[in-house]
Amino acid sequence: MDRKFGIIVKDHAYLRGEPEKNSGCSLSSIEDEVFSGWAIRILPETSECGWAKVRTHYGYEGFLAENDFRVIEEGELENRQDKTRYFRVNIGNADLLDCPKVQGLPQELLFKNALVELLEHEKEGWSRVRTASGKEGFVHSKYLSSREDDDGYLLKEEADYFIRKAKECKMAEDDFREKVIKNAKAYLGVQYRWGGKSAQGIDCSGLAFNSYMENGVLIYRDAHMEPGYPIHQIDRKDLKKGDLIFFPGHVAIYLGDGKYIHSTAYLQTPCVTVNSLRPEDQDYRADLVEKICACGSLF
Repeated sequence: MDRKFGIIVKDHAYLRGEPEKNSGCSLSSIEDEVFSGWAIRILPETSECGWAKVRTHYGYEGFLAENDFRVIEEGELENRQDKTRYFRVNIGNADLLDCPKVQGLPQELLFKNALVELLEHEKEGWSRVRTASGKEGFVHSKYLSSREDDDGYLLKEEADYFIRKAKECKMAEDDFREKVIKNAKAYLGVQYRWGGKSAQGIDCSGLAFNSYMENGVLIYRDAHMEPGYPIHQIDRKDLKKGDLIFFPGHVAIYLGDGKYIHSTAYLQTPCVTVNSLRPEDQDYRADLVEKICACGSLF
């Protein structure tokens, strides 16, 4: 059976649990958020209302509007795995400008973790790139980082792909843990948004997912451990920096010294914030600590 693939061409798009009706009414809430340049596999089940069921490169499924992506051949997807050509945006929002100067006219907004094709490095800190929508323009070279993850799961469809790839990570454990924390802290203060994964709004599992993905490890996108993904259960006493703490319907990243970072819809702090596991601390939240149901680690 032929496999169909696609590339997101909107600056970002929301994955839904069900397609919208013709009236524009939603049948479900946001399930996930994907960004320009991200790959999908188009599944056989396609609605009659301009929506398609898709699978992301990290194994998550849902419905996307068909104008959110363009269909590509498998060969193009394979070519897009060239990490000397395709880079990720590493800042919350970046403008694609029509010329290599700050006075340039914005052509497209690039969300954090969007993927762009590098056409050439310009002088004085600018790079000329092409976005998934086909627009060409300029971004600050400092806004581009190497892509650490890949779309191999879509191409190979191996059941143990995410676990195997995580084991291939060459970063020292201590370095990986510190970088996960650094990536998570970059979202401090970002508002809570159900299903979000951007600097405009992010949910708890989106924060955990991004913090790991930006270091090349793809974990499950929801707030629990899933078979076939690299996070495995550990005892709470064994928690180390960068490990995950699970609550019913919620997940946080352990920072060490009894602190954790998470994106929470809590009325007093509806954003990415830091709290404590220790009752003597002012940022202790008994409503969460008393409900810890599991802890997980990559190591």
